[in-house]
Amino acid sequence: MVSESRRRIEVAACGLLARHGYHGFGLKALSEAAELPYGSIYHHFPGGKEEIAVAAITGTGVLTGRMIRQAPNDVFATMTTLFEFMVAKLADSDWTDGCPIGTPALDGGSDVDAVRSACVTAFDTMERAFAGLLTELGLGGEEAAALATTVVAAYEGATILARIRQSDAPLRTVADSMERLIRSTFAANGAGFAPGDASVPGAGPVAGQAAAGNISEMPLDQGDSA
Repeated sequence: MVSESRRRIEVAACGLLARHGYHGFGLKALSEAAELPYGSIYHHFPGGKEEIAVAAITGTGVLTGRMIRQAPNDVFATMTTLFEFMVAKLADSDWTDGCPIGTPALDGGSDVDAVRSACVTAFDTMERAFAGLLTELGLGGEEAAALATTVVAAYEGATILARIRQSDAPLRTVADSMERLIRSTFAANGAGFAPGDASVPGAGPVAGQAAAGNISEMPLDQGDSA
């Protein structure tokens, strides 16, 4: 069972990573954000900043992957939840809090092998989960993997544009484009549903609301999954 102190450290680290990246935050800021003394931080993470960042990044990937897997046969509600979560996060933070995975991956954190590896693993986890959802709907494995990579890449790119432009328009535009791409891909492969369908088999407002509830808790539950 993850202790409350460790959970608070990981939650605080996610916030700092999302805002400042790996090189932009220090343990003093982390101590203040978590409202814990230095000693408690090193007790739970003897490896210091690098170990904390790896845990926070990995936990975010696991939690997002779990959210995707818990929304079977509801690909559009799942994707909408991801994009709407980031829209709300950016707006609520005055456009300063990005993605706890994408921001450290871009700010130079990738020059630290453990951090780069954690970012790779987190993105892979998200892609595999989304690809699995697409496969369940009838898309072939290779096609599903390629489409999942496209969605995750588009999500991260739209987050950067929205953050720098201080507008949710990029996220909403990309979300709409990804829905059209998914529909056209399924239509081209003769699987599941065709463009213009009102819904996906098994989809509905209840499933969409459940997905939103799960991801809205990020990163509060990630300690349980790390």
